[in-house]
Amino acid sequence: MEFLTGATGAGVHEHLFNIPSQIVGHRTLAKGEITGKGKLHPAPAHGVVIPVKGRIKFNHADGSEEIYPGRAVVMERGELHSMEALEDSELMMVLSRFD
Repeated sequence: MEFLTGATGAGVHEHLFNIPSQIVGHRTLAKGEITGKGKLHPAPAHGVVIPVKGRIKFNHADGSEEIYPGRAVVMERGELHSMEALEDSELMMVLSRFD
């Protein structure tokens, strides 16, 4: 068993766990912050984005959806996306590599 502890505060973008088949990421986004310089970018692996605080506009090729604690999103590798924080937000990402 391993317990993972991430950083706190603004501007966090870290990997808490990283092995060849899986990454557990942790990120904070300030209200108004947009990932990918506002452009859709491909998911690096099959992944689950799990908000733990705040509200995030999750942009994808077919439009956008809001995610928040209790509402996550699953992406396949290569799917285009970006995120915009509607409130100060925090999220976890679990990326799995099936190569």
